[in-house]
Amino acid sequence: MAEAVLEIVELDTGEVVLRRTDSSAGSSEPFVSIKFSQEAKELVNGQTGHLARFMISVGLQMVAKMHADAERESSTEEEQNGEDLGDDESAPPNTRLH
Repeated sequence: MAEAVLEIVELDTGEVVLRRTDSSAGSSEPFVSIKFSQEAKELVNGQTGHLARFMISVGLQMVAKMHADAERESSTEEEQNGEDLGDDESAPPNTRLH
């Protein structure tokens, strides 16, 4: 999959979105959209843009961590299944690796 460059943007409507940088003309749907109710806006003293950016940033960090954990788990499973037979200890009994 090609690498996507993302941006967090506050729209004129007050909605904050995470989208591809090449979608500024509205060419694709945002990955994430956050819209606050009037009550929520009052609770955060109108700082919804900052709060939404923080929420999206934390979400992206969690996704990156989940991907890293999945990769680490996958490589551990491969080693446990003998797919990485780099030494004689992981080889099946009565075999020799050359």
